[in-house]
Amino acid sequence: MKPTALLACLVTGLVGGCSWFPREGPSANEVVEQAQAGGDILFDVVEVDNRVVSTLLAQPHDSFARRFAAVAPSPDIKIAIGDAVSVLIWESAAGGLFSEAPPQIPRIGRRGIEPLAPEAAPPVGERREGRQPGGTPPGQLPLIEAAAATGRGAAIIPEQQVGADGGISIPYAGRVLAAGHSPEEVQHTIETRLAGKALEPQALVVVQNSAANAVTVTGEVISGGRVSLSPGGLRLLEVIAAAGGAKAPVHDTFVRLSRNGVTATIPLQQLVSNPAEDIYAQPGDALTLVRVPQTFSVFGATGRNADISFDADKISLGEALGKSQGLRDDLAKPEGVFLFRYESNSVVRTLDQPIATGARGGYSPIVYRFNLREGKTYLLAQEFPIRDKDVIFVADAPAAQVYKFFNVLNQITGPVITGLVVCRAGRC
Repeated sequence: MKPTALLACLVTGLVGGCSWFPREGPSANEVVEQAQAGGDILFDVVEVDNRVVSTLLAQPHDSFARRFAAVAPSPDIKIAIGDAVSVLIWESAAGGLFSEAPPQIPRIGRRGIEPLAPEAAPPVGERREGRQPGGTPPGQLPLIEAAAATGRGAAIIPEQQVGADGGISIPYAGRVLAAGHSPEEVQHTIETRLAGKALEPQALVVVQNSAANAVTVTGEVISGGRVSLSPGGLRLLEVIAAAGGAKAPVHDTFVRLSRNGVTATIPLQQLVSNPAEDIYAQPGDALTLVRVPQTFSVFGATGRNADISFDADKISLGEALGKSQGLRDDLAKPEGVFLFRYESNSVVRTLDQPIATGARGGYSPIVYRFNLREGKTYLLAQEFPIRDKDVIFVADAPAAQVYKFFNVLNQITGPVITGLVVCRAGRC
């Protein structure tokens, strides 16, 4: 285009209509006009006010506490077929079935054979170093050590799996049904079976490994696998910690819980910040940590056009504009700030807007418009929630085209004027 044509655009007041000028996108009026075409609703344009912000903030989010509310607070752990079980039995006095003193192993010294001195038993309640007999939980140690302090150590039945018949084998008691019963119930059964044979027998049943009473943890965790549940129960955060914790940042990590055919997903930050969401894990749960980087895109008359990460659990429109270095005062139209997203049809109806003609999967396109020329809108911008993959567009002001015109004109005429000045100074 010749300079005379550019000047004609300006003189006739048609600068805004000259298609030659570069533009970041549609004008504010064009966004509104393009919402409908040929009788079809392409998207809804909603002016943001207090009611709109309140409606969006009131929308329910996916929740473990609400989705799985019918589940008991803590699981009732029962022994299952295939579980690895250890059993410890001791009696009230020596000379019984399980309290026979071990033979003395001779030791050869300088003067011949010397008997080994019995190992001194630790004081009652004192913890022993290293692995405890049968992998016994710390809560059971005082009872076993008390028996050891009396010189009547517990007899350890080798670890065994619960058979297909649901039973385990106990010397002098035969097959004892374990599947479907708690460890305490199996202990009572063993003691009852041995009551007439051993000296006041006491039993301790410890479940070493249980696939049925475990949670499968996969995804963005340090070490995935199965985490066995304890009788007291484990909450979801405890299960995640037992799997090594999350590898990705908290604000980019989502927790997906699948239970009995029902699946729900919430941000890990929500699980951490809201204790009500940290529900008890149940046997058979599948817990998956998924990394989904949260981003929003900014276009138009802002200081930075880019795809920007949240870097936080929640971001407002005000914070999003701040991350994009704000509106450019030489180009932006304050009343032409738009946010594009897909909303659920229920939200669109709550906002008293029609569903778009091409809406799919229960979601309809919607465009929120902010008038930042009004001071109260800045307060709304600080509350308006940004969601993953939102698109923010700031339209140019009409005067921006004039500004661009003079920049282009200067690029064309500037070298000519500079050349004339140099030529005149050099008397060419």
